[in-house]
Amino acid sequence: MGYFDGLTASSFKKDAEGRELFFFWGKLGKGRVIPTPEDGAYARSYLKIFYICLLVAVVPFVLYAGRTFSAQWIAGMAAFLMVAFIGLTPLWLRVRTWPSSEERITLKESWSASATGHGTVSLVVLIVSSAIMTLGGLLVMLATDGKLVGLFCTIFFGACLALFVFMLRVRNQS
Repeated sequence: MGYFDGLTASSFKKDAEGRELFFFWGKLGKGRVIPTPEDGAYARSYLKIFYICLLVAVVPFVLYAGRTFSAQWIAGMAAFLMVAFIGLTPLWLRVRTWPSSEERITLKESWSASATGHGTVSLVVLIVSSAIMTLGGLLVMLATDGKLVGLFCTIFFGACLALFVFMLRVRNQS
């Protein structure tokens, strides 16, 4: 299992009856009962490809978006979000016909499923990367004039580090 398998796994769980549920809207929506194993494989595959495409698409966006909050950046962000939503449309059209479940997924369940889906190597790489970025944020905060950027970097990547350590612990327990 790899990074994108872990991201994808966070949208799935089994209910008390042993049925597999898919949460298209994540924590914000109710689960959908996956009717067949083929439908589950389709949803997992589609979501994984979608995440890969988002990662590939974000690089040109960052390179050509221009100055943050400029008109060019806002137009680029709007276009990026529109394309992302359009990219999810085929999955949504298929999933909306599946039986609805009253169950919801909690953040802890989502993170635990993601931890199980990630490989150990993937989580260790994320932990090391987050630790380096947290230390980099501290360095920026303490040694440059970019104190606010350094603070935000430290907080964000410190939270990522804590989450990835939690996920590795969950993965090692299961």
